[in-house]
Amino acid sequence: MTSKYTHNRDTAKSSDEISGDSVALSSTSQAGPDYVSPSYEAEEISTADNDIKPKFVPGGFGLYQQKSDFAVTLDDIPVTLDVTLVVRPLDDKISYDVFWDIILKQKVPVTTSLVAVMGLPSSGKTAVLESILRQKVKVKDGAKIDHYLRRKKNEQCLSIYELCALGSSRHDKYAWSFATNRYGAIFSILCGLIRLYPIISSVEFELRDQKPESVIEEHVQWLMGNIQDLLEKIKDESGKLTLIQDGVSLINVMDVGVNKALYDFLSMMLLSCDRHIRLAFFSLNRDGPKLHEKPDLPSRRYGDRKDDILVMQPRSRLTYLLHFATVGYTNKDQLEKETENATVMIATKTRPKGSPAGNTPSLDQAKKEIIEQARLRNVDHFLKNWIVIDIDDEKSITKEFGQRMEDILKNKYDQLTIQLPLRWIFLRSLVVSLDSTETKAIILSKKYIIETADKLKMKEDEVENFLKTFTDFGSILYMPQYDDIKDIVIVNIWEFTQYLNKLYYPQEGEPYATNLLKYGIISESSVKKIFFKHPKNAEDFMTVLTTFAMASKIKSGQSILIDQKPLQPEVHYYLPLARICEVYKPSEEENDYAFIEIESVNFPANVQACISNSILKNKDAVLIATEHNNISRFQFQSESGPPVKIEMIYKGSKTRLRIMNSSNDILTSPATVEACKKVITGSCRCLQRKINVIRDLKYSFAVPCASPEGGCHFLYNDCEPQLCDACSTENNFRLCWSKAAKQCDLLSEGSGARTSENNLLNFQDISGIITGKYKFDAFKKALNIDESKFPDLSNPEDSEDSKKKAMMLMLLLWEKQTDKHTRHALIDRLKENGCDDMAEKLKNTSIAY
Repeated sequence: MTSKYTHNRDTAKSSDEISGDSVALSSTSQAGPDYVSPSYEAEEISTADNDIKPKFVPGGFGLYQQKSDFAVTLDDIPVTLDVTLVVRPLDDKISYDVFWDIILKQKVPVTTSLVAVMGLPSSGKTAVLESILRQKVKVKDGAKIDHYLRRKKNEQCLSIYELCALGSSRHDKYAWSFATNRYGAIFSILCGLIRLYPIISSVEFELRDQKPESVIEEHVQWLMGNIQDLLEKIKDESGKLTLIQDGVSLINVMDVGVNKALYDFLSMMLLSCDRHIRLAFFSLNRDGPKLHEKPDLPSRRYGDRKDDILVMQPRSRLTYLLHFATVGYTNKDQLEKETENATVMIATKTRPKGSPAGNTPSLDQAKKEIIEQARLRNVDHFLKNWIVIDIDDEKSITKEFGQRMEDILKNKYDQLTIQLPLRWIFLRSLVVSLDSTETKAIILSKKYIIETADKLKMKEDEVENFLKTFTDFGSILYMPQYDDIKDIVIVNIWEFTQYLNKLYYPQEGEPYATNLLKYGIISESSVKKIFFKHPKNAEDFMTVLTTFAMASKIKSGQSILIDQKPLQPEVHYYLPLARICEVYKPSEEENDYAFIEIESVNFPANVQACISNSILKNKDAVLIATEHNNISRFQFQSESGPPVKIEMIYKGSKTRLRIMNSSNDILTSPATVEACKKVITGSCRCLQRKINVIRDLKYSFAVPCASPEGGCHFLYNDCEPQLCDACSTENNFRLCWSKAAKQCDLLSEGSGARTSENNLLNFQDISGIITGKYKFDAFKKALNIDESKFPDLSNPEDSEDSKKKAMMLMLLLWEKQTDKHTRHALIDRLKENGCDDMAEKLKNTSIAY
């Protein structure tokens, strides 16, 4: 194996390198999870602020990265298998042309998956993941596994662990390593070679003795050289070769940190990543007894970035858990597919110092509450797998988490294993080998990838399949269903999220930070400064954010008022969640507003940016900069009178809409009705976009009733407002909103807007109307509850908690007995059984605000 031309391969070594991510082989029936995963090709560690590299021009071939911090991956796999390779005739040598031909024609079995790890804050998920990785990946003496764990780690944003496993269920043995330095491609190609040349130890490589003329030729020579080096070290060890021959597993593990910008991005991403498993962590000690309370974000850990007062505050822990369990699954998904991809709910527990061994929280009560709420939302089929882990006990982590996750992955092995063409693997490896301006490429155009693939003899339809396959397990992100980004491919997801983090959490010393932190506003030129290493990606980056409804694009700063002064006439972006001022809490006594209520188990994390983006597309709409994190204000110019100002206050699932200058002249002006219509239309247009990506999303539009009894009046398209006498005599802002709603086609039946008649029930709807033993018994009789099926309902205890549980069971049983378990159906049922007072109260308190 000689060559006049010395191929490029990594030669530098240090004790910090994991000399090959060497791992011990373990049976899948033993410790160690099959849940960890490698992002397809390995890239060296790279941040938004480090690494000086050659220039890469998007759309053309870039420069090729030859060296890496992660050299000589997997020098050794300490394993012995009692298996011999099948002897077959073999050719004399593998030349460059033969090697290239194998890449173009051969396929290999590859198991791919994405493991998305989410959870409530400080629930121990990162500690559990890294504990298993330290057990599973055995590095050589002198090597430091932390070097790999830190490679793509950011606890305040997203961490990605890219793993590669050799082996398959055939021998029930696997060797785990990190997929660094493009070793996903190296092992995949070596798997193909061994399948063609079983006596691989006798094969010789003929390396080219000429300088490569393109990045493709350079990458082929790089791969040949590194495969030759690896084979030289293991050619006499049949067990290792058999392990590689069995197949390769590539699984990306994404650990999602607390980050206000990340939730929307990942919810959109998971819609396209079909081959993924979901883990949802929560703490039994802290969260179990307080599922209906807001999550804790201790200021000592989350206060520096104001996340302790801004993130996860609108909703309960239980709501967030159901969101994590189901986000990314829409109504279009079939039940069978949903059940196959069921979330693994993971409850962590700790034992306080000095407490008895048996004095630890139980999963039963928390599990019961979570499943009851999931059943009400018709998502209980997701919650089939439950694991309890003592995070202070390594044995518990190994057995309860590692082994259970292995079992889950083994059951999904056939589903997750595919025959991948080596040229696809080569193309993905090549993409991560290209350097852009001072850092790796983050975004590439689909056109450029097609041009590159053409040199691998791939047609355009095959490129489409390639992009979809690698998106399925989170190696890249390609979302052609959105017209604005159908030519954009995110090839480095981790780096993308680091810039996302940098944009939403700017350092106060940055020149653009003041307006961004105070008002959520940043100019296009400032965005390009953030992307100074590759400014041409800045526009594509922001296009992704506006497409995902995470930011509003404003064509001119003249349409933004800060202290009543317009900004410079260049493109600006509005990122309301970037603001760090505390949430504004309006008085509960106020009722001078309309409101939109959004219902979904997968609530929109960033509806404020989405609605603002739709409203600001009106030419007469101007954004009035505000400091509070949950307020957006708009001004609509009027030719016949003063401008109309409308304020939107976002509060959990309900958004208040208030006409700010509510004088009689304003409220009687046709311009005000027109402005209200634009706000309603923009809101509905945003929510209709969300219907395609959020499960069971429904929305309704209403005004609070002015009567002492409270309640509200729903407003619809092409329908006269049904305002009561008390509302008709009050300030006529309600009439403005009702006239506007009447003109809005997006509030018509079938548009996605929910009416009072088809509004699904929730527990809060009935809990307030059942008071005293008489009404409790009457309610039970009206629903025709069979007490033999639920003996606990016969004599509910006097405690409020017992009554609530019994009422919940009654409602669940009634829902199972009726085809249409809506508020209107229950109201009719109560009236039919003489419970008119309860029916009327339910009608008036439907969604009182």
